[in-house]
Amino acid sequence: MADTPLWLIYLGLFFGPFVQEDTAVFAAASYSATVPAEWIKVFFIIWAGLSLSDLWKYWLGWAALRHPRARKFAEKDKVLAFKDKITDHAFISLIGVRFMPLARVPAYIACGFFKVPYPVFAVAIIVSAFLYCTAIFAVCHLLGEIFNDKLKMMLPAIVLVIIVLFIFGQWLYRRFNPAHTKPKASKNP
Repeated sequence: MADTPLWLIYLGLFFGPFVQEDTAVFAAASYSATVPAEWIKVFFIIWAGLSLSDLWKYWLGWAALRHPRARKFAEKDKVLAFKDKITDHAFISLIGVRFMPLARVPAYIACGFFKVPYPVFAVAIIVSAFLYCTAIFAVCHLLGEIFNDKLKMMLPAIVLVIIVLFIFGQWLYRRFNPAHTKPKASKNP
């Protein structure tokens, strides 16, 4: 990476969240911990990329309402109950789902589907992206200070292991949590 032009690194960091958000933020934080002179630029680039990678997802839900099946689906009782939860507490909900990787995209699309005001959605996305980046950068920089040079070489591997463990934990939770398992069909008619 030492021979890579900075603009190319910045471009990769900006577009990284469009591919995989968590990995991009961890990579940016790891990079900024290893090159502390660049941390402010890296932080704002990843924050902008993360915000923009999520702002457009609202419009997927909005566009889905134009489809007759989606409108019919939106009239179901359970969907209407979910709509009330999302629309009544949109800002807090969006801040919360930022820290739940498997819930983000559905919640962002649901905001468009349920017609949450776009300015509320946009501000919540930008604020939550800032909070998320701040938390990840703080952890990476703190670990960098604690372990100094040894960690700088290992930080990307540690971040990758943390991401894999988190995803595995989410999979285990969803696989074995009774609330997420499907009930077995009864043999009695």
